[in-house]
Amino acid sequence: AIARKADVARSLVYYYFPDKQAVIDAVLDDFLEDIVESVSTWNELRAFGDTPSELKNCVAAFRRTLYTSSGQPRPMFAVLEELGMRDQFATRGVACIQNYIVSEYLAYRTIDIQLIPETFGLVLFGIVGMMKAKPDITDEELATLIAQTLRLDMTVMAPPPWPEHPDAPTLQTGAQMR
Repeated sequence: AIARKADVARSLVYYYFPDKQAVIDAVLDDFLEDIVESVSTWNELRAFGDTPSELKNCVAAFRRTLYTSSGQPRPMFAVLEELGMRDQFATRGVACIQNYIVSEYLAYRTIDIQLIPETFGLVLFGIVGMMKAKPDITDEELATLIAQTLRLDMTVMAPPPWPEHPDAPTLQTGAQMR
């Protein structure tokens, strides 16, 4: 079925992949790599300590990953659904979120929930389901649902004191103060 959908000979598929699961894994890995890159870019550009704004930005980036600007599922996501692989993909996505977002959040704040990976999994599946069931839901509404579910501290924090941070206050030396 994969070779037929790709309009290539079955022998060509099995030349590069030992079995159907290897093809599916390669597709999942490639798509997940794109999402990791998107999350990584968002993570590098976000404003330190501004959880309310950055949560909305994260939701917007997630929506762009899954859906086109017209609200249609991206072709790759539709393929995952058709192959019944959406849940396996989402499980890998949870690990990505845990590695890039949760660990940094925990460095400065407390997460007041138990079963953190499982809760993030529930939230991720819930976001996808909510976007599907209610396509007109706004990023702000989704961010509010996430913040409530995860009990996130939405207080905006001051920039960190280390000087290499672009938003850090500048420290004056004794010579500069005179």
